[in-house]
Amino acid sequence: MNRSRWRVALFCIAGWIGLFWGLHFFFDSLMGKRYPARLAYDPVGDMPPPVDLATVQRGWPDSMNESRERVRLAAYLRKMEGQAPALVATPGTAPALAQLDLGTLLAGADANAGEGKARVCVSCHTFEQGGPNRTGPNLWGVVGRDIASHSGFSYSEAMSSAAGTWSYARLFDYLASPARDMPGNRMGFAGLRRPEDRAAVIRYLATLGSSPPLPQPQTPDHAEEAE
Repeated sequence: MNRSRWRVALFCIAGWIGLFWGLHFFFDSLMGKRYPARLAYDPVGDMPPPVDLATVQRGWPDSMNESRERVRLAAYLRKMEGQAPALVATPGTAPALAQLDLGTLLAGADANAGEGKARVCVSCHTFEQGGPNRTGPNLWGVVGRDIASHSGFSYSEAMSSAAGTWSYARLFDYLASPARDMPGNRMGFAGLRRPEDRAAVIRYLATLGSSPPLPQPQTPDHAEEAE
């Protein structure tokens, strides 16, 4: 008899615990958790950003399944809006930048390799002729096209106010860091640091439609003048 009473008591306790946890999960999923849209620290100087935008873009939209990740990304973008990351001068890098020759880089670039590197952009852009706009505009014929001129796409104010065309040099600078090159634009891509990677992507973009002739590599005399 006593054993039966203990068994009933244990079942009752287990039932109350199960009911408590069930109600907890029910109300938690119903109400949700709120996270403040602010960062725990400021992304200043040369500190690595708290959000890797390139990784976010590659994994979109699965990388934003959790609400706290979405809020974290929103907080970072709000913090960085209109700001340009500070450039940190590294001893010995100035001569290398001065000798950088876009014509030589593009002449040695591989369009097929550039196409592979551009696959990270397919979540926001299409590349085929007449392709639709997505988060970003269609990129067929982008080389030589006026900035913010693709039909049917709503550009940011920063992009719309930019003058000129997407020349090879302009694309080269922009792809290094869209946020730094054009503060306030909505492109959420961190950029391509390696000049060779940017040259490969631009060489691929040059195959999409009628693009201007590639810039000529500098001769030794021109290189000395540039220095």
